[in-house]
Amino acid sequence: MLVLVFGFSNASVNAQTPIEEAVRRADTAPVWPDCDPIVPECTKSRLADFIAANLQIPLEAKNENAGGLVMMEFVVEKNGMIGVIKPVHDPGLGLGAEATRVIELMKTRKIKWEPAKIDGKKVAYRYTVPISFNLAAPPKSADDQSTNSFKPDPNKIYDTVDDMPKYAGCTEAGQNADCTFNRVVAFINTNLKYPQEAIDNKVEGQAVVEFVVANDGAVTHPKIVKGLGSGCDEEVLRVIALMPAWIPGQIAGVPVKVKMNLPVMFQLPKEKTSDQ
Repeated sequence: MLVLVFGFSNASVNAQTPIEEAVRRADTAPVWPDCDPIVPECTKSRLADFIAANLQIPLEAKNENAGGLVMMEFVVEKNGMIGVIKPVHDPGLGLGAEATRVIELMKTRKIKWEPAKIDGKKVAYRYTVPISFNLAAPPKSADDQSTNSFKPDPNKIYDTVDDMPKYAGCTEAGQNADCTFNRVVAFINTNLKYPQEAIDNKVEGQAVVEFVVANDGAVTHPKIVKGLGSGCDEEVLRVIALMPAWIPGQIAGVPVKVKMNLPVMFQLPKEKTSDQ
């Protein structure tokens, strides 16, 4: 439940940090303008409000009556401006392009964040945010509203449904996508172990795992759809197997099987340099 032209003569001001070089962890994370660094929920809320106010459902997605979750990454530079923007998980149908457009608006509107800091020094930060596209279910005809109108297939695995699966404990309407994302990230961070083989080979990047949330909420049929190797794929599958049961997705109030995709990032710790 995310054009780079500034009027400065110094060319170095316009330089963008490559997204792979921006840090994922800092003593102080980036802060939305006017938010307090000690209240991270303010930044999350203001960013979510900005996205919701500007997001539009792409025509292609409307025509297919398909929604989805786009995972976006962007760099908050040392000067607080938005740098490189990249979708790391894009379901297609124009959703990734629309999510990118919305994040680009922070550049064009020159929204300046309070930058991240390590040891009191400003650093470029790699920020991740989920952007959810939830399409309202089409209006039901009189026939559809009858008691025997529609019975979902209990054996079919759906890509999108009226009420998407929610991670355990995410029950409040309107916050499903964000709550699920935050809890899944917390679960992954708590349980994921960097394989020694991957550390030795300096392997890092994104693996994508697909799994099914069954009618009873059980997490089933996990498989890697984008692998990294060096033990990372096996580690992702091990962690997915540890997941508790979800709240199942529903169509017309009936629990059904729903396919989910989850990107899992592996990034080696960066050594601090003298200029950080």
